[in-house]
Amino acid sequence: MGIYLIGCSASKNVVALSQADVDRVQTKYPGYTLAELNEGKVLYEKHCGNCHGLKPLNSQSEQGWNNVVPPMVQKANKKEGIEIGKRGEDLIIKYVTTMGPLKKGQ
Repeated sequence: MGIYLIGCSASKNVVALSQADVDRVQTKYPGYTLAELNEGKVLYEKHCGNCHGLKPLNSQSEQGWNNVVPPMVQKANKKEGIEIGKRGEDLIIKYVTTMGPLKKGQ
C-alpha cells in the first residue's frame, strides 16, 4: 500500500476515504479496493485540478461524468505531456461516479 501526498491549494478540504466509502463503491464495482479508490481520487485532484478548479463531485450525474471524463483525460494528456491511460481514466470515472452523484433519497 502506498502513501499519497496531495500538494495543491485545492486540497484544503481533503477528506480521507474510509471503508464506508469502499463499501459504497463496491455496491457498483464488487472487489474494488480502498487503494484503487484513493488512486482515482489522487488522479482526479492532481490532473483535473491542474487545468481548472475541481468541480464538486455532485455537480454531474453518473452519465455526465462518463461523458466529461474521457475528453478531459485526453486534454490533460496533451497539456501535461503525460499518459493517464485507460486504467487511470477508469479509476477517475469510478471515483467521481460513486463518490459524487447523489442517490435518490439522499
